[in-house]
Amino acid sequence: MFGFAGTDYEKVRGDFRKVTDPYSGNEIFVVPAIRPDWAVIHAIRADGNGNVVCSALEADRLAVLAARQAIVTVEEVVPAENLLARPGEIFLSALHIDLVVAAPLGAHPAGCVHSYGIDRAHMEEYLAASKTAEGFSEYLSRFVLGKTEEEYRELACGKAV
Repeated sequence: MFGFAGTDYEKVRGDFRKVTDPYSGNEIFVVPAIRPDWAVIHAIRADGNGNVVCSALEADRLAVLAARQAIVTVEEVVPAENLLARPGEIFLSALHIDLVVAAPLGAHPAGCVHSYGIDRAHMEEYLAASKTAEGFSEYLSRFVLGKTEEEYRELACGKAV
């Protein structure tokens, strides 16, 4: 027995079940699937049909497939013939996506594979501000509350897109 066996998880998680693995005959734990109502992810690009290409390094694909509904923001919308996954990217079918929204720099201050990296200076500013309620409130006032996307990009990134 591996993993949770002999731990308090057996006592505190009533949704964990011990079953016999039909392949090995060993006892294993199983848990119910997580089925969120929504997944909201940021991806690299989409086509006009709602198909998406996102990073293969993220759990975004799993989140979209698990959720009842999914919203995907993307760096750009491209013609369908240009929606090819490159190395490090994966394709998500429109069958699993409810809404696509073009949102250039939408992952900022985090990065977006093949588009831009992490804005470390801004991330450090955010982390420092979020250590206190007052600092976080000031951060939100400066960058988020009452700001348009264009104003945020100009303030946070120094560029309008």
